[in-house]
Amino acid sequence: MGERIPEGWRECKLGDRIFEIIDGDRGVNYPKQNEFKDDGYCLFLNAKNVTSNGLAFDECYFISKEKDQILGTGKLLRNDIVLTTRGTVGNIGFFNNKILFENIRINSGMVIIRPNPDEILAEYAYQLFKTLKCNFDAFATGSAQPQLPIRDIKEISFSLPPLPEQRAIASVLGSLDDKIDLLNP
Repeated sequence: MGERIPEGWRECKLGDRIFEIIDGDRGVNYPKQNEFKDDGYCLFLNAKNVTSNGLAFDECYFISKEKDQILGTGKLLRNDIVLTTRGTVGNIGFFNNKILFENIRINSGMVIIRPNPDEILAEYAYQLFKTLKCNFDAFATGSAQPQLPIRDIKEISFSLPPLPEQRAIASVLGSLDDKIDLLNP
């Protein structure tokens, strides 16, 4: 007999319309090494920026406004979640209002998870993704360079509470995150 979920909750998959999963631009316009600068218009995330503890900005590389404008997909909007999908699989970051950079793009080893605000609160989605780490590890393929294909991400199941419960859960867990951040400067 399967686990019962609380009343009002529903079983979902990450590939349902609750999220848009967006890959970055890997085409001919993808930045070359000599196009990265120590400062500039658009932060171009690297593997060191998306850690097991969220986003970190100790080592940043930027691209110009012109380069940013010719790239297609892969630009973050506020409340997007970044998920690493190659190398170190399953690290996540949350592009909320605490992040001081306005323009951020993902690299080719990441995807953007964009929550549908009619279905799921961004803050709750971020907490949800933190709990799904073991699922990401289980779906990763390859030993030398583990990868997590989008088709596999879409198959991961979870239980979704109604919006008021999401708000309450995200509030409690967000407060705990804030306290942890204070203890780990």
